[in-house]
Amino acid sequence: MTYELAFDPRAWREWQKLGETIKKQFKNKLQQVVQNPRIASASLSD
Repeated sequence: MTYELAFDPRAWREWQKLGETIKKQFKNKLQQVVQNPRIASASLSD
């Protein structure tokens, strides 16, 4: 299943303010989450 990422306009403005190093780190993490959105450690606990 393929997913897409869409930025909220407020989030996009904040993204534009970030430095290139931080953007690169976030971009890599976002790519991982888009490819595999189900992360066991991020699930809700009982």
